[in-house]
Amino acid sequence: MKKISTSLMLLIVSMAFSQVGISKNPTVEIHNKAILQVDGKYEGKNYGMMLPEVSAPENLPLYSSATSDSEMTGMMMFEKTHATFYSYDGGKWNNEPTTADFKLKQSRFLSNADEEIGVACVLLGCGRHVGLSFSAPVDGKQSYNSLNITKEAAVVAGGGLYGDKTFNNSKFVINEAGVYDIYLNVPSKTGGAVSLTSGPQYQLRAYLKQSNGSYNEVKLTTFFPDYYGILGIGGDTNTAAFTTTRIRLNPGDYIVSRIHSPLATVSVVVTLTAATNANISKYYPREIMFTKVSD
Repeated sequence: MKKISTSLMLLIVSMAFSQVGISKNPTVEIHNKAILQVDGKYEGKNYGMMLPEVSAPENLPLYSSATSDSEMTGMMMFEKTHATFYSYDGGKWNNEPTTADFKLKQSRFLSNADEEIGVACVLLGCGRHVGLSFSAPVDGKQSYNSLNITKEAAVVAGGGLYGDKTFNNSKFVINEAGVYDIYLNVPSKTGGAVSLTSGPQYQLRAYLKQSNGSYNEVKLTTFFPDYYGILGIGGDTNTAAFTTTRIRLNPGDYIVSRIHSPLATVSVVVTLTAATNANISKYYPREIMFTKVSD
């Protein structure tokens, strides 16, 4: 740090280093990398700096103009009505951070267009569980991972006809401790022809890591899409189901969403399909979103 003597409210220029210090104190310490430094401390109090201000955004220079001025790049002004700062990038005024605030505490994962999967219960048989996959790459725009969540393959008990089965991109491992809101949306198709018992359903499950390395499985929510039918006959090719829940999670805990089938059913045929195609995945995708609400 370099000390430069000043008089009260005077601006002193150090000619040797082309540095400027502004202070109400007799001296101001300027960092050796700073060309301008404002000292806001005086007699035990803190003082601030006031930028040029306008009463509304349209009063900013060149705000509504068809022309731009690259030499204004970096200019800053304060807009009083909304109490916000604007900066000029050479072509327009901006007052938002590069990364939207709402993304900073969120992770959002989407499905691809080829990830349709379903379960059918026929007569007395059912009992197969399938994991829901979210294989679309994280692009930083529609999908993002600000919470450092790890996406892995999930082994679902009873997922195959004769035992467990692995489903890719269906397991979400937590790496940051905190309280999370979890939102899950699943575009769906349903069908049925006389069901006397409950059929397939969506579930969201948590697996909480214990001190001995084992996991405690917790069923968080069970939910269904709308079903349009009469006396158990009918269905819908364009419906959806969604759920949200809140839970405290620690590093190593993980979340799996799946279609859960009852071990036994009494029906002619009942189907539940997590549907997707090119249009659904583009405009209304299967999605799971994690929001960290507190530590």
